[in-house]
Amino acid sequence: MQIKVHRGTHQIGGCITEIKTEQTRLIIDMGSELPSAEKKESTNLEIEGVTKGIPDCDAVFVTHYHGDHVGAFESVLPEVPIYIGKTAKQIYTVVQQTLKRILDKGNPERVNDFKTFEAGNPIYFKDLKVTPYTVDHSAFDAYMLLIEAEGKRILHTGDFRMHGARGRKMPDFFAKYAKDIDVLITEGTMLSRPNEKVLTEHELGKKAKELMRDNKNVFVLCSSTTIDSIAEFYSSAIANKKLFIVCEEEFQLEILRIVSDNSSSPFYSFRKHKIYAYGENLHDIMGKVGFCFIGRANYVTQKAMEAFPDNLLIYSMWSGYLNKNHAAFDEYKCSFVDKATEAGSRLIQLHTSGHATADEIKMVCEITQAKTIVPIHCERPDTFLSLGIKAEIMLLQDGESITV
Repeated sequence: MQIKVHRGTHQIGGCITEIKTEQTRLIIDMGSELPSAEKKESTNLEIEGVTKGIPDCDAVFVTHYHGDHVGAFESVLPEVPIYIGKTAKQIYTVVQQTLKRILDKGNPERVNDFKTFEAGNPIYFKDLKVTPYTVDHSAFDAYMLLIEAEGKRILHTGDFRMHGARGRKMPDFFAKYAKDIDVLITEGTMLSRPNEKVLTEHELGKKAKELMRDNKNVFVLCSSTTIDSIAEFYSSAIANKKLFIVCEEEFQLEILRIVSDNSSSPFYSFRKHKIYAYGENLHDIMGKVGFCFIGRANYVTQKAMEAFPDNLLIYSMWSGYLNKNHAAFDEYKCSFVDKATEAGSRLIQLHTSGHATADEIKMVCEITQAKTIVPIHCERPDTFLSLGIKAEIMLLQDGESITV
């Protein structure tokens, strides 16, 4: 087998990996690049037979619905099938419908044509077998992929972690389904952030419960698809007898309905306590009992905050977006937060990463007994060399190939 990382050997997001045998050719992830100091717009990577020319690819597999893993899907030739998790497809359809409705940019029709897979059910392509397995990540219904062909086993982790709601089960999961790996293709996002303290989702939820106990009106600025954290905020609101409010029914509330419909875990049930879509008609009851408002940096959230200026604003996103010296600085989000604090909001940052820590990455390398490690989705792949991993570390450049 041949492995080629088209993009992602020295950057976070926008990863595109190819695995090829004599008979079969697969692409894993087709993501948009994240903004950086050098460029603010994503560059569509042209790949012969995948995005241009005569179709020559058996499938594109998407590990999860985050834009830096699926955002470039429209560049894939229509003859090439795209696979994604069953629930992830439903969530990403809502995302694309919202983009089309608000910005006239989404393509839900193309997403509707995506094929789906489910955990543990292998898919065969000629001489190659792909088996998806669920991983713990900030995106719901995220997967790692085990690829088997020509007597070799390749594991692509996708984005993963071990400190989320499903994290405690992950070591046993890797040990059961992903041992004796020839090549481990793994993300290394957090390796360039060694000083960043990583909470577990349980710790985040415990702190959120305390904050809601001590503050009547609570706004939370977070990603609409970071389901574990939203579930923790939801549980905290219930424990403190507060209203749980989202800023848009057709988007946020619909995503939570999809999650509830596709999970048997009570942790992901958003029907235990009524969820309200924000409107001025709620102001009276909001003022009486208090609330947890899941918002975004938009006009609707700003309008609600102006109505309740005595509030706590929980910023539950990566701190780099607010750091004016960071390449990923987001002026829009920073401006929103600045205006809120100037208007009287009390700001606190409460967030946990969707990505594996250095210790978690090392643990997976050891559990899988990988012979070769290929780092992707990281700015400093050379840091793998300092983890004490007993395997060959292959530090590739974009477009470079190795043969297994």
